[in-house]
Amino acid sequence: MSMKTEDFRKVAIGLPKLRKKEMTSKLTYGEQEELESLLMLDAQNHPDNREKHLASNVKLTALRNYTIVDVTPKAGIFQKLFKQENTKEYKLRILEEDIASNKWLYSLALDMRQLMEDVGLGLDWPKMMPVDDDMFYTDPLEEDDKEWFESFLDPALCYAKLDEAAELEEKAAAHSPEMLRAIQWLKEQWKNGYQIYADVGDLFDYYGDDELE
Repeated sequence: MSMKTEDFRKVAIGLPKLRKKEMTSKLTYGEQEELESLLMLDAQNHPDNREKHLASNVKLTALRNYTIVDVTPKAGIFQKLFKQENTKEYKLRILEEDIASNKWLYSLALDMRQLMEDVGLGLDWPKMMPVDDDMFYTDPLEEDDKEWFESFLDPALCYAKLDEAAELEEKAAAHSPEMLRAIQWLKEQWKNGYQIYADVGDLFDYYGDDELE
C-alpha cells in the first residue's frame, strides 16, 4: 500500500530531522515515539527501511583553511527601482589538499554517540560533530548555511576533548577495529586543524517523487 501524499511529506521531513539528531544525541521519549511512528508509515513503501538506514553510509567531510565569500549577484535595474535586494549567496573556497573525507555506517555512528556518552562527552558530542543531510560544501550557500559552518567548534578543542577522555581508545578497541579506526581518524583530523561535519543524506536515497500518489 502506497503512502498518501500527506504521510509521504511527513516522513520525508520528519525522518531526516530525527535521524540527524539521533546520531549525536539521545532522543527524548516523545521523539522516539515519533520516530517509530514515521518508520511504520515509511514501511508501507519500504518494509526494510530500518535495515537500510543502519547499513547506509554517513559521509564525513573534513575542511581547513577555507574562506566563505559573498557571491550575491548585483541587483538589476528593476530590483533597484523597487528597492529589492537579491537573496544573499555565498561560496566556500578551499584548496583540494585541505579536504579529507571518510565514511561510517549509520549503525557505527549510533554506537559512536553511545561511546561518547560512556566517556563523558555526551553533551559535547552534538557540538563537536555537526550533522546535516545533503550538505555539499561545493554548493552555493545561503545565510543559514554560512552561519552553520561558522558555528563549528575549534578543531584544537575537539582534539583536546578526545585526547583527554578516559580510556576512549581502549573502549573503542573493545567495541571493534572499525570504531578504533574511526576515533583515530577523528583525532588525526582535529589535531591537524580540520573541522568535521557529517552528512546523513545517503540514508534517504530511496525516496522519490514517483512514490507520491
